[in-house]
Amino acid sequence: MDWKTGHVTPIHKKGSRAEVGNYRPVSLTSLVCKVLEKLVRRAILDHIFDNDFVSDCQHGFLPGRSCKTQLLEILDKWTEILDSGGALDVVYLDWAKAFDSVPHSRLLTKLQSYGIGGGL
Repeated sequence: MDWKTGHVTPIHKKGSRAEVGNYRPVSLTSLVCKVLEKLVRRAILDHIFDNDFVSDCQHGFLPGRSCKTQLLEILDKWTEILDSGGALDVVYLDWAKAFDSVPHSRLLTKLQSYGIGGGL
């Protein structure tokens, strides 16, 4: 079995099941591949944390952090601003398919700038 071969299955996200855009692809890969991916991910995260490449403002895709922790932190900051008599303007943006529009070559260049490169 080829480790890179996956069986893509569409998973319904929201809305009408008749609309193709309401599904997201999930790739089912081999167990060995998943274990190796977790090992590589752990090594990358260790490297990123050991070298302080992650801002305290980053909450997505990190252990112990989530949308909830981000909201709690920002609400605390907003409360401090308002309690001290400051003004506050907030703009919300939806980055829902942002990753799909980033060129992979740019992501690889960014990883190399953090000392992560070479062939795996």
